[in-house]
Amino acid sequence: MSERKTIRCLTINTHRGRGPKLPYLLAQSPMDEAERIALLHEMRVYTFYIADWLHKHRHEYDVVGLQEVFNGILGLGDKLFRKFRQRDHYRLIGGFRSTISHGVGFAGFRYENLMLSQLQVLAHRQINYLLPGKIAFLAASGFTLAPFVFNDEVVWIGNTHLHPYNPSDRARQVRSIAEEVRKLNGAPVLFMGDLNTVPPGCRVNGFPAGARDEFSYKNDKTFEIFSEVGLSMVPHADADEFYTYPTGLPNRTLDYVLFSDHWEVVNYHVVKEFKFSDHYPVFGEFRLKD
Repeated sequence: MSERKTIRCLTINTHRGRGPKLPYLLAQSPMDEAERIALLHEMRVYTFYIADWLHKHRHEYDVVGLQEVFNGILGLGDKLFRKFRQRDHYRLIGGFRSTISHGVGFAGFRYENLMLSQLQVLAHRQINYLLPGKIAFLAASGFTLAPFVFNDEVVWIGNTHLHPYNPSDRARQVRSIAEEVRKLNGAPVLFMGDLNTVPPGCRVNGFPAGARDEFSYKNDKTFEIFSEVGLSMVPHADADEFYTYPTGLPNRTLDYVLFSDHWEVVNYHVVKEFKFSDHYPVFGEFRLKD
């Protein structure tokens, strides 16, 4: 792994293992495909589907960021409902070298953000912090920043899931992340996740499918704040090739891999063949500049 020329990152919002929103997925499917999709959806084992997909593709990705991994409600852990937690599916079936787990939320609703890696992680230096701003008074957001060894250099890779509805709360969250990035003193950084906002210059309301959008994206400062600490995004058009949500009838981009100016972008695209969540994953491949 230390001889790789590029580093390959993938970010997936797992939707707590609940799968895609079925009406959107069926809307564009032929009859025989629709029956297969409905049957798979009825089985309700999307956590296994995602873990198995990761296992099959594990040699294609160096680091994977997972968001919205379910971990229990009302103070009762996921093990109350099943022998193995959702995190165990990704850790044991996925087949990656290491797993970094960060529990967020509180007793009302618990979930985790995970990072799966094939790279060596310097575990004693990783950062797992909660973020300000509750989501519907039930759950908190959080982020991870962890140092990995890549080509004998230390690079930092992050993962987060930001507030979905309130740009003001989201800005507070991004400022907290930016403060930690600033403390890295110019180290190479890749930062991925469900940022829950659309790219600058893209539509901010009136979407035909997906969750409510009123007041969710207007006057958002997310990318402006990230830019202040040197994190950039691939230029996005308001076009289907960049849309990540909702699966089946995508109409907006919410998921990204950001990068510091140490990196050259080799490849970047939405993984449209993955249909096990309500978000499509985003893949980014990067090379350290000389």
